[in-house]
Amino acid sequence: MNARFRTASVLLLIFGLAACSIDVDLNAPPRDIWVVYGVLRANDTAQYIRISRGFLPESDALEYAKDNDLSAKGLLVSLSGGGRTYTAVEMDSVLKDPADGTFYPYTTLYRISTPGNLALSAGERYELEITRPDEPDFFLRSQTRIPTEVTFLRPTFTPGPGRKRCLREINLETEVEVEFTQSTAASYELRAYADYTVNGSPRMASFGPTALFEEDVRCNSSTICYKFREKEILAKFVSDVSPEFGNVYTFGVNDNNKCMDDPDNLPDDFRFEVTCMDEFLTNYRLANDPKFADLNSVRQEYTNITAPEGVDAYGILGSESRSYARARLGPCSLYHLSFNNTPRPQDCADL
Repeated sequence: MNARFRTASVLLLIFGLAACSIDVDLNAPPRDIWVVYGVLRANDTAQYIRISRGFLPESDALEYAKDNDLSAKGLLVSLSGGGRTYTAVEMDSVLKDPADGTFYPYTTLYRISTPGNLALSAGERYELEITRPDEPDFFLRSQTRIPTEVTFLRPTFTPGPGRKRCLREINLETEVEVEFTQSTAASYELRAYADYTVNGSPRMASFGPTALFEEDVRCNSSTICYKFREKEILAKFVSDVSPEFGNVYTFGVNDNNKCMDDPDNLPDDFRFEVTCMDEFLTNYRLANDPKFADLNSVRQEYTNITAPEGVDAYGILGSESRSYARARLGPCSLYHLSFNNTPRPQDCADL
């Protein structure tokens, strides 16, 4: 997992505290404001928690944020759940992404190591606690239950020769339906990926994420189904690849490896990914959607961080799990992407 978090969302969150009320007393007494951000991911080898202090300087706020590290250091951070308690390690001077000069270029993160059999589990509830060694009455707390993973119903593997299983062919120039079982998630989003090489150099084309959805999209299913429009994914892939004459574009799925005795050994060069999000992450994203601001561009800040009386806490501890489905691209899709020097099929229409 990338240890560098984008800073803009957290700082906008801090700025948004003043926007929760139209009337702001600029001469109000100082307030103890904390901002916590973290998204737990099942099966990741590490989890990261970011903790910052709120501020309202007399000088220009953007200039202040550019010249000062607002990270909270020296805290005790622990995560409990699944019969274990994890203790976070403070990581200072982590380069922000992007480090474009808008904000202070470095931050502090609290890293929780979760490799191998220490991995967080989908379906489990986890509690976060943040304390200060010099203030016994101080705490910041939150909790989340990681959504269960899903099982894909479409695409699935197809029978092959003997006992082999084969990747199902997906034709991106037509409508594509992706179907999976329900999770304990509050919402879902979908992505699609294609790994390939250009003159031997590895690249990846991607689509998504889709907008959040909770039920069928353009489908009629008893489970969860999302129907992509004709060429919707393909057009984005072609834009990413941007085929040029003279280059060699290689796609890793071919007639020699599209079927295997063990489906786990099938290539995943083309795949769908569904992200299952818990209720807190879902609510946080919806609350910060521009569609839900009033006429004064004011929205109520959503948080699931609790603190003792007299301490203001904002931010979010959410969680997600991800599931994947492998498939292979049809000949028309391969042709439009210039993969494997595929000739144009007779019935392959222009994009």
